[in-house]
Amino acid sequence: MKELRERVSNEQRRSRHLKVRASLIAPLLAASGALAGLAAGSLASTAPAAASSVLVKTATVPKYGKILVNASGLALYYDTANKPGKWACTGNCLTAWPPLLLPKGQAKVSAAPGIMGLSAVKCPQGMQVAWENKPLYTFIKDSAGTVKGQGLGNVWYVAQLKVSATATTKGGSWA
Repeated sequence: MKELRERVSNEQRRSRHLKVRASLIAPLLAASGALAGLAAGSLASTAPAAASSVLVKTATVPKYGKILVNASGLALYYDTANKPGKWACTGNCLTAWPPLLLPKGQAKVSAAPGIMGLSAVKCPQGMQVAWENKPLYTFIKDSAGTVKGQGLGNVWYVAQLKVSATATTKGGSWA
């Protein structure tokens, strides 16, 4: 438990550090884009940059086969305790199971070819990526290529693309 708290604390510090760096770099990037437009002779020709989207792709992991992963290669999970309109993972749970959220103001999920069933659902933290109507999360103990959260609490399951008919779960409507 102490190890998990230390890891969470380190991740929170790293997250704050990255947010500070991003807030310092963003104005510089915007300014450099405006300067590039001036150098080209027209600000009207500079279009605003497209908002970045969340990318969902697949990876093949021994024992689990083809699974959904985020852009960093972390396995994506769903929580079977979630019910429409009732989120089971709240508070400290979200530290261990960060939701896969879309950037503010965005409703589009980008997916690698062949991935079907992705959408976005409104959750307390914003717009969350869902697969087959199941909101997706990563697990703090995972690294790219690992699946350490499978079956935890008998509610967390990795999003597998090839699942036998007997192992599928019915998702509720999250809209």
